[in-house]
Parts: sequence; C-alpha cells; structure tokens
Amino acid sequence: MSTSLHPVISVALCTYNGGAFLPEQLRSLAEQTVLPGELVVFDDGSTDQTIEILRRFAGGNPGFEVRIEVNDSRLGPAANFERAIRACRGDVIALCDQDDQWMPEKLATIGGEFAGNPELGLVFSDAEICDDGGRSLGYRLWQSVGLVGNLRRKLDRGRAFEVILRQNVVTGATTAFAARMRELVLPIDPLWMHDGWIALLTAAVAPVSAIGRPLVRYRQHAGQSIGALRRSLYQQYLNAKKMDGPWFGKQADLYEAALRRLSGASGVRPGAIELLGQKVRHFRRRSAIHRRGATRILPSLVEFVTLRYRRFSLGWKSFAQDLFL
Repeated sequence: MSTSLHPVISVALCTYNGGAFLPEQLRSLAEQTVLPGELVVFDDGSTDQTIEILRRFAGGNPGFEVRIEVNDSRLGPAANFERAIRACRGDVIALCDQDDQWMPEKLATIGGEFAGNPELGLVFSDAEICDDGGRSLGYRLWQSVGLVGNLRRKLDRGRAFEVILRQNVVTGATTAFAARMRELVLPIDPLWMHDGWIALLTAAVAPVSAIGRPLVRYRQHAGQSIGALRRSLYQQYLNAKKMDGPWFGKQADLYEAALRRLSGASGVRPGAIELLGQKVRHFRRRSAIHRRGATRILPSLVEFVTLRYRRFSLGWKSFAQDLFL
C-alpha cells in the first residue's frame, strides 16, 4: 500500500465509440481535488474520434500518467474492464465509464474511505441521473435501483453481502475496490457483468462502504449498455413478463458461478457460502415454477412463507410475478 495518507488510485476507463461524451469525462478526471495516480484506458476498437481524444488528453499533461491500449478485436464491456483492471498498478482501482462526469471530490472521498479503514474492500456511491445533455432528471441512482429504506439500513449495519445478494445495487460507474481483491475477482465470469461480479465477491470477503451522496453525474443516453432510467408500471410489467423459466435458470447459473469462485477462496464471511447456495436453489425453484403452468400456487407459497422471496428476490412483487405472469 501507499505510505501516504491516501492510497494511490488507478482509474480504469473502458471506451468504445465514446467521442460524443468522453471529453467531459476526461476533463472531470483532470479537475479532481485529489488526482489519480494513473489513468489506464482500454479501447474496444473504436471507429470514431475516441482514440484521438484520448491521445490529445494524454499529451496535454493532465497531472497523471495516461496509458492507452487498443484491443485487437471487440471484447465487450466486462472482458474489456478485466483487461484494464489487470493493468492497474495502484492500491485502489476506480472503475470509470466514458460517458459520465465525476464530481471534483470523488477521488478524495474514495481515498479517504480506504485510508480510514485498511480492511475495506469496496466503495460505491449514489449518483445524479442526467440526460444526454448533462441535465439532471430529478432523481438519483439509488432511487432507481431501490436502494432505500430497509436495504439502506442493512448496508449501514455492515450487511452489504445480504443486500447485494438480494439484488445488485452497485453500479460500476460509482465503484472503487482494493487492488488486493483482484486475485479473487479475476477472471470475470463470462456470464456476469463486471460490476455485479466484483461487488458480490468482494462483499463476501471484506467490508463495503456506501457513500450516500452523489459522486457521479450518471448520463442516460441511447448508446449505453446499461442505464438507470425510471420505468413506468407498464414497462415494469413488460419486463417481468420476459422473466420465464429459462431466464431464472440463467440467473441461477450466474450465482452458481459465484458460488464456485467463493468456495475456493480464503477469508469468506461466515454464512456467505450457505446464503449463496440458498440463492441458487431459490432461482432454480423459480425457474421450475415458471415451467409448471397451472401448478404454481403451492411452490410459490413455499418460497413465500420461508421468506426466500424477501431474502433473495423482490419480496411480494416476485411472489405475485410467479403466481400470475
């Protein structure tokens, strides 16, 4: 670890045809009150002006080293972030999307969290949701993902693994994790997106800090892979309709992959393996429920009275989904 008060932070930025918004993000990195130790960029084969923008930024002496690599072929976001994470040399790795803007105090705040708790594994924050022009949409990321009320209180009580196991509330654009976690989280399982995988595994072995104020302006636009736009009730209904037996089977496969990784890891929190196994079995049961047709009532009731919908899905909403959709 760094011998200074704050750890050295590497920023892992992955790009692909990001020229429209990338200059604003790069400017926000250069305007941090505490600069990163390095910016590590892996480009996934951009065909627009992205590489030119990056090289111009690197040549403008931003106050930190900028390393740029271009992939020989398209890898996709998760595999591209895996390459960037491997290349980082700092004590802490902050994940960075190409189309957002960071608040000036983001890295100072993250560094302070890790400096205050050497055992900390991961930090993530809330974010201000903005449109493609950078204008606030009037709500925050945690509201969008449902990180409110009891879930937020659980986080504050140190029960991050239970919260993240129930539903992924950690968005990569707001996330930084200790570089010592790299051995656990890499390689990233191909079934997963990088942020959910890193958050779940890290929370199983180390403390997690959730910062309740926005440190990122999280831009919503047509070209992004994953967003946080609010859905109407009808949109939620249409999305739930797509979650059939095979869909829940694939979700069970995801968590089974995480279970395999943690089963061979050291320092796993007591009970984490058992909880993860219960999550897998719950999703296998939900997959079977959606394949049963008219015989859904009894197995759904069993999951309800045993509180598994509450612990591993979205409570009564998931119960109703399995009964009626």
